[in-house]
Amino acid sequence: MLKAIKIRLYPSQEQQIYVSKLLGSCRFIYNNLLAYKIEEYNKDKHSVSFSELGKKLTNLKSEYIWLKESHSKVLQQSLINLEKAYSSFFKNGTGFPKFKSKHNDKQSCRFPSDAVGIITGNRISIIKALKDIHFKCSVNDEKYLNKNMGLIKSATLTKTKSGKYYLSILIDKPINKILPKTDNIIGIDLGIKDFIITSNNVSFENIKTIRNNEKRLIKLQRELSKKQKGSNNRNKAKIQLAKYHEKLKNIKENYLHHITNTLLNENQVIVMEDLNILGMMKNHNLAKSIQELSLYRFKEMLKYKAEWYGRDIIEIDRFFPSSKLCSCCGNKNDELSLKDREWKCTSCNTIHNRDYNASINILNEGKRIIGLSSPKFKPLEKSQ
Repeated sequence: MLKAIKIRLYPSQEQQIYVSKLLGSCRFIYNNLLAYKIEEYNKDKHSVSFSELGKKLTNLKSEYIWLKESHSKVLQQSLINLEKAYSSFFKNGTGFPKFKSKHNDKQSCRFPSDAVGIITGNRISIIKALKDIHFKCSVNDEKYLNKNMGLIKSATLTKTKSGKYYLSILIDKPINKILPKTDNIIGIDLGIKDFIITSNNVSFENIKTIRNNEKRLIKLQRELSKKQKGSNNRNKAKIQLAKYHEKLKNIKENYLHHITNTLLNENQVIVMEDLNILGMMKNHNLAKSIQELSLYRFKEMLKYKAEWYGRDIIEIDRFFPSSKLCSCCGNKNDELSLKDREWKCTSCNTIHNRDYNASINILNEGKRIIGLSSPKFKPLEKSQ
């Protein structure tokens, strides 16, 4: 199993200059090879092969002498990244590869395993030009890196918009984090008013990192817009805004880790809906709130941690009417709208909290799927 450990780097001034050149060279190679593939296809309907891209890369290095200042294996990774982007476009239907811009939120390049050197304590050597760089991470991660540096698969160097440097190190080693088994199974309903409501009637609030800090963000953006383009003051304002965005992102990321760890520590099986997040984003009334919640990131985090800890995640059908079913008798309320936070069942007169009722129905459907128990009613039959 692959595990990524992210560390913050503190390169010297000379090393920062080299990193900037390296990132620029990788971006230049990627954009040129992408333009070459597009041009060849438009001209002769010819799909450029990987070996042809390799020859083109060699020609570029001969034509632009300054490319030889950058590590050759890092430049080759740009070629590999382009091929992966094309393959993903045709196989998975992801977006067509785009040209990279130096104005992106972050700039990155990848080092293969044989380009990553030695880790000693809190010092890391990557390539010859990036030797003995001081880094920071948790004590446990530092020990893990020192112990398993021979198992490194690759490392991705990133420079953020705020001027910080990070290295994500990918290690191929079995993860022994299996938690003690428990009989607990829980259903969770993802919402907007409350981020998560569980079938145990425990809620995790929506901390609204963007909306609660909108005034500060508007102020920083206004200050940036008033600065003269190309001036040092504008660069300072840009970095200040980027740092604040980074702070809010870290708060949200930390909160997601707290929620996922809590759910996985206490439950063996977690049942949730297979939400169509991209489809939900098309609703312009909800798009901003959904984006702020980071639902995709939450699901991704929950799944990889469940694999680490030996837990199970069950996703029920996205069309299952969890909110509309009465969790007591199975009656379906077709009149329920999104604005109804509470409703009364016309069959058994039970008053339901919309989200809590949904979480119970999700739990019952999950139990039905795994054959743990059979509910008194069959929700899927009722929904048809």
